[in-house]
Amino acid sequence: MVWSQLFSRLILSLALLLAGCQTQPEPSTAPSQDRSSLPQNTKPAVLASDSGLLCLADPHDTQPLDSEIRTAQELIRQMPQQPDHWTRAGHAWVRKARLSADPGFYTNVTGCVEGALHTDPGNRAARNLRGLVLLNNHRFAEAQREAEGLLQEEPQDLIALGTLSDALLELGKYDEAIEAAQRLMDLRPGMASYARASYFRWLHGDRQSAKQIIQQALAAGKDRRNPEPTAWTFVQAGMLLWHEADYKGADAVFAEALNWVPDYPAALVGRGRVALSQSDPARASEYFEKAYRLHPLPETAWLLGDARAALGDEAGSRTAYDRVVQDGRKNDPFTLVLFYATKNQAPEEALRLIEKERTTRGGIYLDDAYAWVLYRMGKITEAQKMSDEAIRLGTPDAQLLYHAGVIRMAAGDPNGHKLIEQALALNPHFDWTGATEARAVVKMYAKNGH
Repeated sequence: MVWSQLFSRLILSLALLLAGCQTQPEPSTAPSQDRSSLPQNTKPAVLASDSGLLCLADPHDTQPLDSEIRTAQELIRQMPQQPDHWTRAGHAWVRKARLSADPGFYTNVTGCVEGALHTDPGNRAARNLRGLVLLNNHRFAEAQREAEGLLQEEPQDLIALGTLSDALLELGKYDEAIEAAQRLMDLRPGMASYARASYFRWLHGDRQSAKQIIQQALAAGKDRRNPEPTAWTFVQAGMLLWHEADYKGADAVFAEALNWVPDYPAALVGRGRVALSQSDPARASEYFEKAYRLHPLPETAWLLGDARAALGDEAGSRTAYDRVVQDGRKNDPFTLVLFYATKNQAPEEALRLIEKERTTRGGIYLDDAYAWVLYRMGKITEAQKMSDEAIRLGTPDAQLLYHAGVIRMAAGDPNGHKLIEQALALNPHFDWTGATEARAVVKMYAKNGH
């Protein structure tokens, strides 16, 4: 599996952290109107619409964040004509979605956005929230357009700059994404800006700078009142270490993330990766099982299946892998493509899914997945072309290097094995299936006298 999927799935945390840093509108201090004097077609239309019902839904918990949601909702009921109250509730719902790792709450955010835009169609805060929802829904081109429209009106809109950078990253437009991130860094250096910069440095092969900058991110904005962005940043820092086989260091960083948000699914997955890398599949299974219960992602089910397979639990492994297929078909085709290609299964379905994905997003990890599907189908020339694109940035990801090495060997390049050896030297346990295959290829190459 690839870090890009973790980053893609959680990158919204950066945008939302930035949103939290940007000053939010205060509740209106204007004299309250007599609610009975509101236009009769405004009050019920807003509050009783589908949008209003979603935004005003009961959060069904008693945590401080739920109290914030209820406070914002009461302001909406009192003054539904004030868009600021709708967006305040929307931001609170976003934080709940993030903290609970439940993307279902973004439907509530959408309701708040629509409520705000009903009262003020050009409202900037609502449009920025809509951009974040588009990112979460993987509608990256639309998120880009939303952000660009906002920035035409206000070039220093911090949230729009973050949305633009993240959307461009997912579309594979790296130079433009970095430019937007740099503009954001110039305006507001902080945790969100530094975390983006760290990932871009890593993506372009600068591991040392990436680690230094993520330390700056962690030093810039820890906030116990809003702990999830800090936990997320610790997870990103842990992945930097895991990718270079510093398993002990990575585990300590993932553990620190759990000190900020207990049972944080991404950190549990991180600790599970470490345990699997350290040949402790029993402990890995425990972490993956807990993470999957809290946030049932196809990628987590895949890792759980690998851990169970390493334990010799064929039935349990098969059950977990079945979840990858079921969940992937519903909401994560990219993970399903990579799963199929890694396990050498369902090539025709994998090809259909990846070609559809390529119509809505881009980037080196999409190129890599496409290359691996083509390789499994015996289309070596096409696979090598895509693999060349996948490693063009020098990204220090062992999985990318392994795929590129195998494809080159299949194309008759005798130096392909060097990329495989490089992958194993960088992270010898990058993937349970892939690393096993890589060791077998290196052994066979040596046995044949090369």
